[in-house]
Amino acid sequence: MDERRQITRVILAATLLFALVLGTALGVSAHEKKSLPGRIEAALGSADTARAERLIAHLEDGEEKTAYENRCRMLEAAALLESGDWSGAASLYASLGGYEGAEEGYHEALYKLAGQELDAGDFDASQRRFESLGSYRDAALQALRAQLGKARTLAEQGQIYDAFLLVSRLSDFDEAREYALELAEQICGKRDLEAAVAVAQDLSSEELARRAALKARREALPHGIVDVGFYHTVALKSDGTALACGDDTYGQCEVGAWHDVKAVCAGAYHTAALFADGTVAAVGRNDEGQCETSAWRGIVAITAADYATFGLTGDGTIVCCGFNDYYMLADWPAVTSISGGSYALAALRENGDALISHESARSDALTELVDIAVNTGYAVGLREDGTAVCAAADLSRWHDLVAVSASSNLILGLDAQGGVSAHFFRDGAGEDFSAPGDVVAMAAGGTHCVFVRADGTVAAWGENGRGECDLAGWDLF
Repeated sequence: MDERRQITRVILAATLLFALVLGTALGVSAHEKKSLPGRIEAALGSADTARAERLIAHLEDGEEKTAYENRCRMLEAAALLESGDWSGAASLYASLGGYEGAEEGYHEALYKLAGQELDAGDFDASQRRFESLGSYRDAALQALRAQLGKARTLAEQGQIYDAFLLVSRLSDFDEAREYALELAEQICGKRDLEAAVAVAQDLSSEELARRAALKARREALPHGIVDVGFYHTVALKSDGTALACGDDTYGQCEVGAWHDVKAVCAGAYHTAALFADGTVAAVGRNDEGQCETSAWRGIVAITAADYATFGLTGDGTIVCCGFNDYYMLADWPAVTSISGGSYALAALRENGDALISHESARSDALTELVDIAVNTGYAVGLREDGTAVCAAADLSRWHDLVAVSASSNLILGLDAQGGVSAHFFRDGAGEDFSAPGDVVAMAAGGTHCVFVRADGTVAAWGENGRGECDLAGWDLF
């Protein structure tokens, strides 16, 4: 009996001891888990990211773990930025996506990289990187300085004409303008930019006069007064009201209530208007959100693709709504004009270089332009000398142009005399083509085109199955 009691006591003692050890272990484990956030905070507070990472690995809550990992990466990115590893910092900030402060750090890292490239004389790379920063700090000014640096290097290498032609395009940059005048004096013996351009481009006085006349004609043309959708037409009257006709399935022709309109544009099944106060309204199909423009402010120009609307702001940036495969717009700086078509957007910068959303429409020839039109798959650019460039079509016979328009079916070119030329992409499509004379504005569409004459009357060519060409009573001026 005593022996049994002894065994029972031993078993009970062992059980109690095991329970005590287990309880202590569990308590220690629970305490350690509870204290992990505090220890991680201490590690992050001392910028000991290596220790913080080791501790973070033991967290079980996925959301809490991710939050601490992001904070840790932000500290590491900041350290890289401080140490001068701007490429590493940029990569790490980029990996953080929309985490608070990551975008600012990413932009600062790119700004530092661009400055390093500028100091090293890699002017093209520096210019591109500064331009990608848009309105961040003084990136736009630094991009101009990169171009000026390139011009100075060209001049030092004896390429005076190339240096002058590059720097003469930077008209709004005082330092560049002064340098252009210095080079002009070297080229032609006087501080005369036009005379130096003539020499550098081997232009006669007659050619300079012709180009000046073309420029005056271009600037006198009305802009944003007519556009076409798939099966509708919209136009702007001189009193600030709008007209529309054709397919109204989605209400895209409901423009009668608009007043104080400065410009109009049309997508496939929607219509937009820019008002004098810089706001934008849109009507019609809104399945992709292409009519969500009510929050836009400070807009100076508008255009549309089939299922998107674009606005150009006064600071040269672009806003967009609708079908949005235009991720690159945030990085398009210093834009002076925009043109949409089908699923593409094109923009011009002050130096005449084109920015195009779709790779299929890009071309190395699209530089030194004064106007551009785009459609999916190609773009057509207008040069100062009145010629047109397009990788998709031979337009070498066109001369004295002052405007271009593009669609999936054809390209239109308007000359200084008000005549219109057309290049069709499908054989036989233009057999019955005719355009009125004395044209001052035009819009090319997939199935119909519209022309505004100098007297304000409007004419159309093409299919009229839904009344899109019923413009007989329209008088815009």
